Amino acid sequence: MITLLLFVGFILLLVGVHEGGHFLMAKLTGIAVEEFAIGFGPAIWTTKRGETRYSVRLLPLGGFVRLAGESGTATQVPVERTYYGRPAWARLALSAAGPAANVVLALAVLMAAVWSVGLPGVRVAGLIADAPAQEKLELGDEVLRIAGQRIWLPEDVGPAIQAAAPEAVTFELLRDGERITLSVRPEYTEQDGLYRVGSYFEAQVFLPQLTALAPDAPLAEAGLKEGDRLVAMCDVSIDSLPELFAPWEAGCREVKVFRDGDALTFTLPEQDLHLLFQGAEFAQLPLVYNRPGIAGVPLSFRFLGRALVGFVHSIRALVSGLVPAGEAVTGPVGIAGLISQGVQAGAWPALVLVALLSLNLAIINVLPFPALDGARMIFALWELITRRKVSPTVESAVHTVGFIILLAALVLITFWDILRLF
Repeated sequence: MITLLLFVGFILLLVGVHEGGHFLMAKLTGIAVEEFAIGFGPAIWTTKRGETRYSVRLLPLGGFVRLAGESGTATQVPVERTYYGRPAWARLALSAAGPAANVVLALAVLMAAVWSVGLPGVRVAGLIADAPAQEKLELGDEVLRIAGQRIWLPEDVGPAIQAAAPEAVTFELLRDGERITLSVRPEYTEQDGLYRVGSYFEAQVFLPQLTALAPDAPLAEAGLKEGDRLVAMCDVSIDSLPELFAPWEAGCREVKVFRDGDALTFTLPEQDLHLLFQGAEFAQLPLVYNRPGIAGVPLSFRFLGRALVGFVHSIRALVSGLVPAGEAVTGPVGIAGLISQGVQAGAWPALVLVALLSLNLAIINVLPFPALDGARMIFALWELITRRKVSPTVESAVHTVGFIILLAALVLITFWDILRLF
């Protein structure tokens, strides 16, 4: 019940903001709004103020702003205040306003998270054997500064090291509550032409201890079980999950595991490394947080930009077939599960999840598919460029067909989500 209430609350927030963007832009551009609705299906609450009816409907899976004349039906509103009676630039602005509102919400939530909870600190997430950092850094060290530069995000580490190289790189760390300063002289790698200290830097530190393992997971098929601790790859000791990357890339496939006091050896399957850990969960060190103050503004923009790039890459992988649709797409059931997990994980993951869902809603809606805002923007741009308007009847029919397809896809995705539960 709590998960359901959280899901409904999140959807009401995201959809309310999205449709609110359309609503406000309609008012600004002089387009009459006949109804502002949250949800689909029969209305469970409704009221009318002025020319607009406000309603909450039974199924909280979306929402809509019904504009005068948008569906091609007759209306008592003057032609100049109908959707198709306004110029193309007004329809373009109205279509873009919903996604824009979701982007603004995502940014606002991220800033609230950064200022109230703080950013997860960057930590030493793993050490490469025989590399310069192995004798200096320790797993779990929090990186405060590198060569005097404040480190807020993992992607800040590489440029800071390159800027200081080839001289010894000064690290200011927080270790067991104590600030320490030490120097590591980087090594030049011919393979990528960069200086490396031989350490992995991430906000989340994953330990090589299996806390959950699906029966059909690649590691389970290799013989590993929940509770196993991975301790070595081909005699190279590992204390964190990233530390098996280097032996793996060198061709090692044998992993030594401690199970109930016994040392066992297994051969890992030959497959892409990012697929190897599917269906597996590992122990983690608790996140540590730092409030960046005014620096949180540009950091929030950077965080949002990184998320945007990630979404674009995911869509590209989905379209190209690199990632199966069943793995990349989730529906209401899957989103409800994510929301439940995010809330249980704490304030930072919950707030970031809200921001990512809002950004995801914006990106999905700007796709040029009928019934989505992106398609409406295409029609408006066509008119702006060619000075020729597509027949409102034709455009309305296109969007109707698109809506039917989207509804069918939603049913199918929900079915996939339910199958995943079992």
